[in-house]
Amino acid sequence: MIRRCILALGLWLPYLATCSGQASGMAALRSQLAAARSDTARARICGEIAWEMKFLQNDSAWLLAAEEVRLAHGYPLLLADGYRTMGLVRVIENKPAEGMELYEKAIGFARKGGSGFYEASCLSLTAGMYQDMGDYDRSLQYYIDGLRVAEQCKNDRMIATISNNIASVYDALGRDPLVTIRYYKRAAEVAATLKNWGFAELIAANIASEYHRAGRDDSAEIMLTVVRDMARLNGQNNYEHASSLTSMGDIYVEMGKTQEAEKCLLQAVAVMDSIKRPMNVMNGLDLLSKLYVKTGKVIDAERYASRLLRDATEYHAKLYIKESNKTLSDIAQLRGQNAQALKYYQEYNRWGDSVLSDAQRQTAANLQLRAEMAQRDIEVRYQVKQKAQENSNLRAIIIGAAVVLVLLCLLILVVVRNYRTSQRANLLLAAQKKQIEEQAAEKDTLMLEIHHRVKNNLQIVSSLLSLQASSMTDDKAKEALRESHNRVRSIALIHQKLYAQEALSAIHLADYITQLCTDLKLVFGAQAIAVTVTVEPEGLTLDMERAIPLGVILNELITNSIKYAGINRSGGAIRITISKDADNICSILYADNGPGMPAGFDVRASRTLGMRIISELARQLKGTLVYGTDGGAVFRLTFPLQ
Repeated sequence: MIRRCILALGLWLPYLATCSGQASGMAALRSQLAAARSDTARARICGEIAWEMKFLQNDSAWLLAAEEVRLAHGYPLLLADGYRTMGLVRVIENKPAEGMELYEKAIGFARKGGSGFYEASCLSLTAGMYQDMGDYDRSLQYYIDGLRVAEQCKNDRMIATISNNIASVYDALGRDPLVTIRYYKRAAEVAATLKNWGFAELIAANIASEYHRAGRDDSAEIMLTVVRDMARLNGQNNYEHASSLTSMGDIYVEMGKTQEAEKCLLQAVAVMDSIKRPMNVMNGLDLLSKLYVKTGKVIDAERYASRLLRDATEYHAKLYIKESNKTLSDIAQLRGQNAQALKYYQEYNRWGDSVLSDAQRQTAANLQLRAEMAQRDIEVRYQVKQKAQENSNLRAIIIGAAVVLVLLCLLILVVVRNYRTSQRANLLLAAQKKQIEEQAAEKDTLMLEIHHRVKNNLQIVSSLLSLQASSMTDDKAKEALRESHNRVRSIALIHQKLYAQEALSAIHLADYITQLCTDLKLVFGAQAIAVTVTVEPEGLTLDMERAIPLGVILNELITNSIKYAGINRSGGAIRITISKDADNICSILYADNGPGMPAGFDVRASRTLGMRIISELARQLKGTLVYGTDGGAVFRLTFPLQ
């Protein structure tokens, strides 16, 4: 599925202006700068020019923004604007720590000047920086803060933009499409109010994609009608319309509606060509060539795949070089040209290794950037703590002097002695209490960070396994890697749940198992399966030592039901019931409505890795595993909670 149009910079579609329009606008601004007489006017125009040049000429944009700051003479909004541009330039130059520091300055001046727009914009820029690094948790927090500020100042443009961005983060996290759609719809409503039909068209296409991802193709079809309505208002010879057509084509391909898909993709390629967007047309060419291979139109498939290979080679687009070679290999194989097919397939594998290597390098770079940002956060917290300590020392000196003066005035030596003794005892107790509280808080913070980092590292491992699986040709090896990916994901979900809740040592079973089932259904495209999870008592929790093996056991059982029991259909069902008795014994009943266990099946004698994992983890839990057939496969696991 085509990914959404993410406006992570908090801008209102900055790239949709034509080059000629930008050039004429820049010329007008430079003329105004030459005619300006006051420092304030020159600062404002320098800022506008710098913002327009931020992607085209980084150095010039930096110098102009710095000049805006110099000429601002303490005017908060000009300072906020200047530091915002300087921060973005540093982020573009891959210096996020410096960019973050400049964004914080801009936010401070925006608050001082009472500008909710600049504050929300800088929060959105910061969130986009973390989103690019893959740190979705921090990105989401900054986006939510930015949305709150935008709502307070009633800035509709920022509300629409940040709502769209929040939806894109939820989509990247694999959250429930209906949650993602809620934010997309809010962005679409504001875009329609502002009559920005291009943005509204793109968001409508995003909503259609989310409905399709949720398995609600009837709702997706309705939203595609809305996309067409927006296109009539927006015009049909622009980037937004071409992007929406590509999204529509992708959806129709997955729905199996080849004629509609072909029509949309041909129009998308034609519009992208007419507005000269060679980088953006490649996705449409890729989808179109693969569609023609699927429908047996070999000549058309070869024409678009060959063009994609030429364009991707010219613009060094490695991913599309890889994909075009795969399509050309499939075409040669259809024609019986085995030698040519092998040649293209070897190129496909070679470029696949290059793309994977680039992804690994980017992952390593992102980890380094996130480490730098974490180090900077630690330094900032240390400075704040030092400042607080200095203030505390000053207060202690003042209080001590006041006490001495009172004691000298009273001249009662016994009372003074008793007072000082009790004061010292109280201070000592207070200091000890404060130290204990700080140590407890630091421990909680450390545990949160540990769970967060473990979850992130497991997600990286899971992503690498998924990437490796997609590049494998051997079906058994590919399946083994995907199963390993799911096992790692079930463990990562434990750590995600731990740092997302107040209790750091216990997992809420109902939430965890529901999320695990949702993830596996998305992985296998099994949204038609009905899953029922019952936990008694409702708030039952498990410590991490038992939650991890239990999660892996359920991962294996659900995977077996979907893959081998044939329930991946309408009417397929899985029932999971968990209970605890008075003796603190946990009982888990797992059942599906498949054909059941084969006659004479023995899990201990099974040669499959999944069943061996289930048997070994049940033993690790010191539990008892019973299985059989009762309207489908039934497994009952009981184990002590202490």
